[in-house]
Amino acid sequence: MAINEGLKRRRIIILIIILLLLLIIAALIYLYLNYFQKQIIAPVNQNINISVPLAPTVIPPTTYNNPDVYVLADVENTAKTAPSSERTKQNILFIASSFSERFGSYSNQSDFKNFDELTVFMTDQMNTWVTSYKEKLKNQYSDLNKYYALETKVISTQVNNLDDKTGKSEIMVKTQRQEFNNTINNPRIFYQNLLLKLIKVNDEWKVDGAFWQ
Repeated sequence: MAINEGLKRRRIIILIIILLLLLIIAALIYLYLNYFQKQIIAPVNQNINISVPLAPTVIPPTTYNNPDVYVLADVENTAKTAPSSERTKQNILFIASSFSERFGSYSNQSDFKNFDELTVFMTDQMNTWVTSYKEKLKNQYSDLNKYYALETKVISTQVNNLDDKTGKSEIMVKTQRQEFNNTINNPRIFYQNLLLKLIKVNDEWKVDGAFWQ
């Protein structure tokens, strides 16, 4: 009898140990699924939402100066009710801003094509000069293995002189520029003014001179 009772006790103890082990295993599984797994997954999900810094890309000139349609509508509505002198000023400032960003933004990888978009803004004399300026840049940065680009954004424009009767105007354009020299990382950022001289040709204002200050 004593031997049977001893066996029963051992069996009970073994069962209890087994049950405790199962409970411990179940607890570990629960903790893993509800705690440790969250700790592992959470950073992964967070990283998905974090924007990894990418190398800056020079924006093609064709994407420049595409104002929001609502902004254009406001400008057009203002122009309709504004005095003639104010409409002239708005028109000249728009031309100056559009010209400056295209004139100051180019890269050897795009074959300096942005200069081709300036024709509509310029006089024939200015167009001739820009054509030679483009060729000069192409020769200067002809090695396509070495990336070179400038990106220009207009900060503000100011009318220095405007005479609608004589058809002459001077606009000072303040710009922020980024220079990418043999790299697309960490561009050199600097600020530069561009003095534009405009004249009226067949009732249209055209850029007749551009001078970086």
